[in-house]
Amino acid sequence: MQKVQIQAEVDPKSMLSQLGTQELEAFMREIKGLLTRRRTKDIKAKEKALLQQLNEKCALPEAHWQQFRLLQEKMQAGDLTPAEKEIFFQLVKEEEKMRLLRVKILGELAQLRGISLPEIATQLGIKAPEHAG
Repeated sequence: MQKVQIQAEVDPKSMLSQLGTQELEAFMREIKGLLTRRRTKDIKAKEKALLQQLNEKCALPEAHWQQFRLLQEKMQAGDLTPAEKEIFFQLVKEEEKMRLLRVKILGELAQLRGISLPEIATQLGIKAPEHAG
């Protein structure tokens, strides 16, 4: 069987106006389903990207924390040199930047899911770091 390609201009408004009420309602259900599937796909892709950012960009290396804890102990003992103090405060700044990024990403995830920031943290099993404070 030979196939023939036909090109036609169709005005969607006039086409829809020719449908009966039941046909139009069925068409609307199909459209709503299609939109829901597309939105869900978009949301899942955004969530995946945000979770990936959270895992990749919001964790400082263990070496950072080891140095941080060592300098923190020295500071509490009053044994911190001016150079060490500068390093310590730089580490604190890095941690603060990381926390801000983490909260920003968690906020975006919460917004996508339509829940609060504490709820998203609970869902993801995220707690304040032990070294915080």
